[in-house]
Amino acid sequence: MGKNKKRNLSLKNEKVRVLNCKNPRIFFKQIGIKPLVKPDEQGTNDHIEQQVVKRFGRAFFEKLMESIGNSEQAFSKFHSNLDLVKIWYGADFNRICNIASDLSELDMPLNSNILDVGGGPGHLSFWISNLWGSANVTVADINPTVGQLWADEIKENRVSFVNSSLPELKEFKGKNFDAIFLSRILSAMNELNLPDAVDNFQDVDAQNLLIKLEQIGNRLNELVTSQGQVVLIDSWSSHRILLVGKAFEKAGLFIDLKRFKPCKVGLEPSIIVFSKSIEPVPLKNLIYSLSTTVLFPSKLPHFCGTAAESLRALFSDGEIRFQYEWEAEDSEQIWRNEIIEKEGLVLAFKYSSIGLRVAWIFPGIYIYELIRKFDKYQSDFTSIL
Repeated sequence: MGKNKKRNLSLKNEKVRVLNCKNPRIFFKQIGIKPLVKPDEQGTNDHIEQQVVKRFGRAFFEKLMESIGNSEQAFSKFHSNLDLVKIWYGADFNRICNIASDLSELDMPLNSNILDVGGGPGHLSFWISNLWGSANVTVADINPTVGQLWADEIKENRVSFVNSSLPELKEFKGKNFDAIFLSRILSAMNELNLPDAVDNFQDVDAQNLLIKLEQIGNRLNELVTSQGQVVLIDSWSSHRILLVGKAFEKAGLFIDLKRFKPCKVGLEPSIIVFSKSIEPVPLKNLIYSLSTTVLFPSKLPHFCGTAAESLRALFSDGEIRFQYEWEAEDSEQIWRNEIIEKEGLVLAFKYSSIGLRVAWIFPGIYIYELIRKFDKYQSDFTSIL
């Protein structure tokens, strides 16, 4: 009886590889990240300080702070030690769980070859490996040692680590990947200094930035397969979307609307997916349309009467993407619906033969949903007649 009890305790304490866990919060706890924040709470330096002091003592923390001069050095210092890495992501626990949850909505073919650029200690790569068990995941980072220690600790042998970095990624010459992930890398690169806003896209600084982003896009294009995807996870302002989207488009990588939810793109880290193929779309400027969604009101503007007519006049030189009309049986009114695209926005305009006018303004990206709804409405109306 005593022997069995002792054996069970030994098994309980043994670290084993985590497989097929669908809940990010459970998964990250199981690989050793203790959440230092409440659900939906943002991590702060205070959370990190409290845990370091609790774990290593006040003297260790003060000595650690003396060696850190700025936020970049703090990041590097904490990512050079596995115990400190776990504390760092414990303070960032809610954010990495949200990112992991968004990644779980992507599709990945069997036996995919995946590259995680700037993947640091590999926490997201471990999640990727957990999501798609047949995948082979490689982390490219300038400090691969800590990640390998972590992989050994949790017995994860499907994730490997290579000392490499953007923009060259020269260690992967001649190799191809089905998916390439970049999580919060572009905004963190000092050589890019990616801004939230740009005063003039034609000035020298903006043009130089576009050139650097295009070089990165070209390298990623070389590494991703013809049917593969490049997944960018970052904080997105409308100008960042324009900068990265335009530069990557020049490099032959196009936003793939089928592989992510545009409504999630915003200031919190979220996903934009690129691929080499471009699908026929009813949008003249997909990138500009996507950028309008970032700060657009959650409650969509609704206009009636003269205000609706004025908006229709403003959109008169836009492109009509959808139009149909029908006659109402009860009042003999003739109604017409239009969807008009202009400058990254879409106007849905509805008017009747007796002068009723209604208009709604949407970010351009919602044109797909609008057309699907109007198509269905028209089909249902025709079947009734």
